[in-house]
Amino acid sequence: MVGLRLLPLLMGAVLLGPAFIEAQTPGDSLDPDAAPQDPALPEASRGDPHASWLARLISDGRPTRLEDLSGLSCAGCHKTITEEWRHSTHATAWIDPHYNQALKKIRRKRGCTGCHAPVPLLGKPPTKIPATRKDDPHLGVTCTTCHLAEDGKTMLGPEGHANEGHPSEAREIFNHEVSNALCITCHNVNIGPVLGVAKDFEASDQAELGDSCVGCHMPAIKRDWANDELSGKPGMVRSGRSHRLETSRDPAFLREAMNLAGKFTNAGALLTVTNLTGHRVPGLIGRELTLRLSLYNARGQRLSRLSHTFSHRSHLPVEADFELALEGLGATELRVTGTHKAPGMVKPVTFIERTFER
Repeated sequence: MVGLRLLPLLMGAVLLGPAFIEAQTPGDSLDPDAAPQDPALPEASRGDPHASWLARLISDGRPTRLEDLSGLSCAGCHKTITEEWRHSTHATAWIDPHYNQALKKIRRKRGCTGCHAPVPLLGKPPTKIPATRKDDPHLGVTCTTCHLAEDGKTMLGPEGHANEGHPSEAREIFNHEVSNALCITCHNVNIGPVLGVAKDFEASDQAELGDSCVGCHMPAIKRDWANDELSGKPGMVRSGRSHRLETSRDPAFLREAMNLAGKFTNAGALLTVTNLTGHRVPGLIGRELTLRLSLYNARGQRLSRLSHTFSHRSHLPVEADFELALEGLGATELRVTGTHKAPGMVKPVTFIERTFER
């Protein structure tokens, strides 16, 4: 017999009674009838803690790279950042086949196209969905969307470093510790398969706790911001934010979305799932996260098992915990496998594996 409950969030991971001891690391083989594992994750380089990101992306029928950079004048001097961005869902927002398929079913398409190829926001969050950019829409959410100023030549950012290429200016809106306005512009919209997860963030206490959209999805990185346009020689290395945009397509990143904790009980075991993000999980319609639990005794006999799926209809809310209970007298081991299913995926991808022992 199994049970489940939704609870208010207690700060941090919830450990109810004697804590489980984690005895197995992600990637190890678990239950033979569990879902397939994701490929081995390459070790990241010292210079870039997210260097293995591209190798980890799941195959879900979408391009992982924007090939056509025509019209992107920034690429000549900002090669490193361009390479980050061109592998992001911002760069492929306009050419994404899932988006284009869903667009066929939308009557008022302007509500979609304005966020998949937006005009420059000019450093100010608009009060409504941005207009659709007529020039080079294939570039999706491009450099000028966030960084171009009102004069059409000054580039905006968090620091405003002086340079020979263009005027630069620092704006408070790029300080993610103060504002999430640029992200919220498009990510608070409910339309088609898109959920306005930014509304979850705004309604929560995450900002007051120091969390932000950029803090999770654009991790800190050190690399050259610009290069010599003629020689290609990289310039000064500076601290910044990765423009790859970490998403659930990366199993390692998705793994960080939830914490698993719990205890053995007199009747069996209890697992508490904590949402560690600033929004509901999963954050898009059509995505499913399934946790499979199996309870064993010291002789290796399976006493019980349970599976639970989080979807847009039954999501894990922000600032909430979820309990899964399994019964089995004499239980000594709990095995947990989590898989991610999304449109276009050939089969679910494993993003988390844990074994807990008494």
